[in-house]
Amino acid sequence: MTPPEGELIRDRERTRRAVLEAAELAFEQRGAKASLAEIAALAGVSKSGLMHHFRTREELIAQVIEHSVGRAWEEVRAHVDLSENRPGKFTRGYVRAFTGGSEYLTRVFSPSGLLAALGTLEAAESSEVLQEADARAWNEAFDADGLPPGRALVIRYAAEGLIAAMHSPYLTPEQLTQAREELLALTEVEQL
Repeated sequence: MTPPEGELIRDRERTRRAVLEAAELAFEQRGAKASLAEIAALAGVSKSGLMHHFRTREELIAQVIEHSVGRAWEEVRAHVDLSENRPGKFTRGYVRAFTGGSEYLTRVFSPSGLLAALGTLEAAESSEVLQEADARAWNEAFDADGLPPGRALVIRYAAEGLIAAMHSPYLTPEQLTQAREELLALTEVEQL
């Protein structure tokens, strides 16, 4: 007896996501040395199962980048407070996501994290179009948020700098809390 079509699609998606998450972890830990066999083992699938979803290593890397971009957006959206009907709502969500201890964003944006590892992979260069589209989307979201563009840029890149320093001796938890509060204050209309 074959499972219903809906179950097959869910299983396919679940497997695909498991492979992408395993690839993120493998690339983060081993960089360009991560093999498809290692990624398949981490995902709990055979190498041929991995290849069924991603025909080439380059395709897998491109999809890992796309997946990580999507996850970053999910994290930020999860931190947007929909009850805040005033300018800066999206930017506040961004600050909360990047300074609020998101395990995923902390891993991705750490100096030795996924973004750094992907930057060393030759195949990542082919994702330039995706990165340009993603950069445009982030810029448009910040531009539409109602804050002066320069202020939004400062807040955005300060939050990214904080997440990069988060687990280093250069930023204590108290300093992170202070910086987060200052960045959130900069998003308020009274500050404009």
